[in-house]
Amino acid sequence: MASSAAEPPSLPSADHWAFHPIGCPAVPTVSAANPGWARNPVDRFLLTRLEQAGLEPSPEADRRTLFRRLSFDLRGLPPTREEIAEFLADSRVDAWERWVERFLSSAAYGERWGRHWLDVAGYADSNGYFNADSDRPLAWKYRDYVVRSIRSDKPFDAFIRDQIAGDELVGFVRDGDSGPAIADALIATHFLRNPPDGTGESDGNPLEVKVDQYTVLEGAVQLVGTAFLGVTLQCARCHDHKFEPVRQSDYYALEAVLRPAFDPGAWRKPQARKLDLATRAERERRALELAAHAREVKTLESAIAAVQTPYRRRWIEESSAGRKADEVKAVLQAFDTPEAQRNDTMKSLLKAQAAVVDVEGSVLTRTYPELKAALAPLQQTLERRRAAAPQLIDSISVLDEPVSAAPAHHLLVRGNHANEGAEVGPGVPELLSGGLLRFDLSSPSADSTHRTSGRRLALAQWLTDPRHPLVARVWVNRVWKLHFGEGLVATADNLGRSGGTPSHPELLDWLASEFIRSGWSLKHLHRLLVNSSAWRQSSRFDDRTGPAVGALARAQQVDGSNRLLWHYPIRRLDAEALRDSMLAASGEMDTRVGGPYTPIQADAAGQIEVNESTPGARRRSLYLQQRRTQPLNLLEVFDGPQPNPVCIQRNPSTVVLQSLSLLNSDFARRRASAMARRVLEFDAADSERRVTAAFELTTGRPPTGPERTAAVAFLDHATRRRVGAETRAWTDFCQMLLAGNAAVYVE
Repeated sequence: MASSAAEPPSLPSADHWAFHPIGCPAVPTVSAANPGWARNPVDRFLLTRLEQAGLEPSPEADRRTLFRRLSFDLRGLPPTREEIAEFLADSRVDAWERWVERFLSSAAYGERWGRHWLDVAGYADSNGYFNADSDRPLAWKYRDYVVRSIRSDKPFDAFIRDQIAGDELVGFVRDGDSGPAIADALIATHFLRNPPDGTGESDGNPLEVKVDQYTVLEGAVQLVGTAFLGVTLQCARCHDHKFEPVRQSDYYALEAVLRPAFDPGAWRKPQARKLDLATRAERERRALELAAHAREVKTLESAIAAVQTPYRRRWIEESSAGRKADEVKAVLQAFDTPEAQRNDTMKSLLKAQAAVVDVEGSVLTRTYPELKAALAPLQQTLERRRAAAPQLIDSISVLDEPVSAAPAHHLLVRGNHANEGAEVGPGVPELLSGGLLRFDLSSPSADSTHRTSGRRLALAQWLTDPRHPLVARVWVNRVWKLHFGEGLVATADNLGRSGGTPSHPELLDWLASEFIRSGWSLKHLHRLLVNSSAWRQSSRFDDRTGPAVGALARAQQVDGSNRLLWHYPIRRLDAEALRDSMLAASGEMDTRVGGPYTPIQADAAGQIEVNESTPGARRRSLYLQQRRTQPLNLLEVFDGPQPNPVCIQRNPSTVVLQSLSLLNSDFARRRASAMARRVLEFDAADSERRVTAAFELTTGRPPTGPERTAAVAFLDHATRRRVGAETRAWTDFCQMLLAGNAAVYVE
């Protein structure tokens, strides 16, 4: 029977596992079939499912393989030859755990896992908006905040609250103090500024301006939905969600939460969302200093112009030889008249004679030596004053609210920006706000002097409530994916009804509850996973003999996609790790941490690259400029992040351009050449030792017997072809290693 017009349309059922409270399942006990295999609860959950399916886990990988896997997982870099030797010689019972802690405490760990969060946050160094894609010169400070927070293991709930409402947490207002003590909380708010923002390029048409402003707000809502809720909220912008229990009014209620920071009545374009990090007194003092300095410079410039004026007049007279006297007189009269008193005729005349009137000062000093002598002391003083300009206050890019009443917000009928419907108050999706988990605006701030709406702070507190059913599940699932190649729920950006089904639902809930119990510690999650037997399994099948061959055949038949994790999945390096590993192997990596990005540019052929002569050209990929419309070609071809507006999940591909890039790009060839020079320095008399070093630099292991024989034969043949061919031969050899599967994939 059709519903009456007064009844709201029906929604998909909210009875879905992801919307239920997070449970804490009991850790299962496993049978005696695999004694001693389970090192921690993660293994017990996985082993129980394997045994139920009649499968067995794979043997443990060898130590070299595990060490290389650990280094890439936690640092995004290959282990050095020295680290490998030290690890292999470490016979302590807890050697593995010690190295896990060593990697977790490194700067490289913060960079690696900071990059993973920046994907989720849709980070970019440009504003997007088609080809305009203007620069975001201060965005890198948010990137550095993320790296610092991840490295220090900042509790993840605090990490979330800072990014949603850092300004409200510290009671910040624009006319108040904003010193270093609250800098991180303010820098963190750039999270909501990460989506594309074209309002700086709007052409002024009122409807276009409105659409551009709404688009920024919609990007922020999408960011919140995908980063924390794992639900495709943007599908409810035009109508009630067809697959999830989310109404259109829910979508606009969440927009209303963010609306005060994106208020059209007090809109700040991207370049205007800048804040000087200083107290109010410091800002006022610096403003006075800058004004005084500007007056001094202007006075000196005026003095120089006054000294030049008679010589400019003389130049006009001498350059006008042969012209009619009245024409010259008119030009001189216009020149002699103060600028503010010139009429339109005079202005037009001087513009027409600009080539003579506006002659360069350097031309005058060459023509009239006495002028050069007269100007010298003034110009020297001017240069000294310019060099002594007061240092600018450090600036950051922030998101905050004007000190005013929150603006009214309306539902858009069918998502049409020109058709506003009913007013909507702030809120969160109704299916998630029942019971004890309520969106509470009654106590918006811990600071009694706070003068903003408190809506984002209420949202941040709601998201990080331990009773929230989605936030911990979403992040735990992403961490699992980044360690094992696929999440416990395959659709990392969608845990809703239209998303995937968890392969191990009890394990997902146990990990989520354990994450919260640990104080929202990301490093605790890493320890659980990389110390597990499941993570240490081999990915190789070619070393199985006897009964193991039959077990392999059964496993491939029962679970060919490896959803039960009966072996470790081989994975190709992601784009950044691949580029960074090539720099590490060549010995060229610039390991400086943090700071402004290294710019990228188009070469003569239109390829987007880093000029090798640019300072910072060999820094980790994290520190290269990330433009939305012009990503670095090498990263793009290997499926680097595409923040449009966010990059919740990269989609790995295998295409011919990847091999061509490793074989033909200037970047690959330069790294191979540098690596060859490095290897040639190891042992001048022993090619086999050089070959071993080259393999260890790229694959983390020595060559096998056949590999060594083939390498030595190739190098011997290539070197004997012509005089001086040794360097070329080793460059070719190193490039083949860098491009080979053993270097590009992690077992």
